[in-house]
Amino acid sequence: MDYSILPYYASFLFLFLIANILSTWGQYVTLPYIDLTMWQAYKMAIPFVWVEWIILTYAISLEHTYKLFTPTQITFLLIIMQFVSVLTINKYYLKKTIYISDIIAFFIIIAGFFISVLHLISKVLHLPIQSDTLDQPDSTDKSNKNSNKDEK
Repeated sequence: MDYSILPYYASFLFLFLIANILSTWGQYVTLPYIDLTMWQAYKMAIPFVWVEWIILTYAISLEHTYKLFTPTQITFLLIIMQFVSVLTINKYYLKKTIYISDIIAFFIIIAGFFISVLHLISKVLHLPIQSDTLDQPDSTDKSNKNSNKDEK
């Protein structure tokens, strides 16, 4: 394993986590206020979205530059982080009960993420592991089109 890329994983995960916490908080911040107008709720939530967008843009840029995760793995990360954020907000901000089935569902999602990242099922069943689609040239790439014209 190339350990020189670990700081990029840490940076991406930290930024991705902060962005998702801000996004989730922006979605839930208005819930305790029953008498808010749509405009008041919008004014409370939109600053969270703006900051989340800036941070997430940088995090995704890191991910694309160093090819840290596949799109499916990023989706799993998004689900995991938002699940934890929602459970935390429900428990401490909205004072809702968290059930055992919520915790079990969380561990099922975590297991799915690790199965995806480590290719566990593919390795156990001796199935070929497809390479990341980011490594393949884009079919709309001009250089690719030009090389196809040269071959004709």
